[in-house]
Amino acid sequence: MLSTLLYGSVSWTWYRRHVRKLDQFHLRCLRKICGISWKDIVPNTSVLERCESEGIEAILIKGQLQWAGHLVRMDDSRIPKALFYGELVNGQRSRGGQHKRFKDVLKSSLKTCDIPTASWESQALTRPE
Repeated sequence: MLSTLLYGSVSWTWYRRHVRKLDQFHLRCLRKICGISWKDIVPNTSVLERCESEGIEAILIKGQLQWAGHLVRMDDSRIPKALFYGELVNGQRSRGGQHKRFKDVLKSSLKTCDIPTASWESQALTRPE
């Protein structure tokens, strides 16, 4: 179920509203599997503990950090790495509030996990870390 729900999520640029919707669906499915009615007053943390599962946000961050590490270790000729490190020479961003980029979401994920944003690439080169 989770593999279908989160297919390709490692490269998503997700907003808080996306995480909230995915989390609601995930917890609703776990409650059905465990036989917990919506009338029972059971907090979400208890449902996750009972099912021995992580929250969706933790799963998304973990996958994203794994993908970013894989990108760093990739050969320079590969297209995903070229897109990740590429920048536009010409052009400008539109006025107003900007859409998030993958790098923006990655930076916030690194901050959440207390990984220094300046040296994460050197840490990713050693796979066990």
